[in-house]
Amino acid sequence: MVVAVQKGLENLKEKLREKGYDVVTLGEYNYPIDGIVYAGHGLGESYVKNNNMPNLTSHHQMAGFGDMNRSYGVLMVNAVNKSIDEIDLILKNKVYSPLF
Repeated sequence: MVVAVQKGLENLKEKLREKGYDVVTLGEYNYPIDGIVYAGHGLGESYVKNNNMPNLTSHHQMAGFGDMNRSYGVLMVNAVNKSIDEIDLILKNKVYSPLF
């Protein structure tokens, strides 16, 4: 899993690497990413661009119901008041909390 981490969160970058993630710097990586870890109330500009998203060709869109169930997007995790274990769990489960 490729995780882009906001500049200034170098401590988190190292801890995520230790947990086995491919970690890149947010805004400096121009290939698909699976998650973004940031701190604060939001990001001042959009770092998720077309080149960070999977290639959605007509083949993917027309291939049938199996492909329609795939999730395309980037999970954004606000690191404020979260431990590295909480961030790891969010990234692995691709949700902030259980639905039920």
